[in-house]
Amino acid sequence: MRGRRAGIVSAATIRAARATDQQALAALWATAFTPPLAPDQWLVDDERLAHTRVAEDDEGLCGSIYGLPKRLRESDGGIAAVHAIGSVAVAERARGQGLARRLVAATLQAAGDADWALLFTGTPEVYRSSGFETFSMARTVAGLWRAATPARAEGRVVRESVGLGSLRPVHEVYERSRSDLVLAPVRGDRDWAMAEVRLRGATLYRRIEGSSVVGYAVAERRGAVGMLLESAVLPDADGVRDDLLSAVAVDWASAGVTSCELAVPALPEEDRALRAFAPEAVRQDDRTGMIRPLRRAARLHGIRHFTAGDYF
Repeated sequence: MRGRRAGIVSAATIRAARATDQQALAALWATAFTPPLAPDQWLVDDERLAHTRVAEDDEGLCGSIYGLPKRLRESDGGIAAVHAIGSVAVAERARGQGLARRLVAATLQAAGDADWALLFTGTPEVYRSSGFETFSMARTVAGLWRAATPARAEGRVVRESVGLGSLRPVHEVYERSRSDLVLAPVRGDRDWAMAEVRLRGATLYRRIEGSSVVGYAVAERRGAVGMLLESAVLPDADGVRDDLLSAVAVDWASAGVTSCELAVPALPEEDRALRAFAPEAVRQDDRTGMIRPLRRAARLHGIRHFTAGDYF
């Protein structure tokens, strides 16, 4: 009889992904993650097969890992080449055999000239044996929310839903606002396309002066929870944060939002604006990030931040 004998599990083989694996990968991610992981963001990557390692046993694909090259800012003002690891999935039948550790080893071998590796996880114990260490960042402010002051400058804030190409007008604002933030990606075309997939359907608020964008925010509502997913303002653009948050507040108040989660860096100017927008919300310590040296150690001293659009 071919295939597995009762009680015996064949050792999985790890290899680079092939075009014929795409349907099986989508099926694996639909069952391995809660909520199910759709392949939309992965499909944006033209080099996705080279960046993906899969595990295969007698029954088919039983594991996956994705290693994406990113350029992230560091505390010395430099830019690190980073191997960003995601989509680590192991089918139920293959769990408890060290397969996740083997997949991590396989993607690290394919990391090329990356300085260090990065991943985000709710199960850090899985990765410590592979040399990863947890770090913290003040990524969000969360708590009760209620509308405070009326909206200002409504005519200068333009709303639209995030979709293909909608973030193009805000590229410069994003890059100029992130120069001093550790971990903030230097976004290339692929990063922007992936951000549009991750933020798709959320509301993009653009603050306009003349014909130029001077600040923007991306927000959505999940039931009664208001989520600020990303925002950026040009340096010295006085009052722009307040204008954007006022426009968000109008929409949230009409939708019955009662609590919030705001992904904003722990900068003095951000905290000042948030004290008026969400006075009952407090800073949250995010410890889902893990790093591992490859060519050298990561340099992460300073204010760290990673937005929803940059996860992988």
